[in-house]
Amino acid sequence: MAVKVTFVNNKHIYIYDDTYILAWKSVDATKEDPSYYADGVVVGSRSDGGAISTSEPVVGLQGLFGSVDWFSLKDDPTKIYKTSAIFSLESDPI
Repeated sequence: MAVKVTFVNNKHIYIYDDTYILAWKSVDATKEDPSYYADGVVVGSRSDGGAISTSEPVVGLQGLFGSVDWFSLKDDPTKIYKTSAIFSLESDPI
């Protein structure tokens, strides 16, 4: 089972049970700390029993992507996706 993530530009990626996900929340600059950065959120994969290991794969990812600003997949950590660019999530039996 996989989850097909479709973006607003109609491109898509697949997230499998063993796909390790990294995620971040954006942090705004302040007068005290004028730097822009992102706080990492420890996530993992569905198969490791972590935070997204819900009974329905789409539901776990929906909760994750609704609470973070950016994510990447461990197999391609140099490509980071903006969660607001997600159009849909759907179960795909591949």
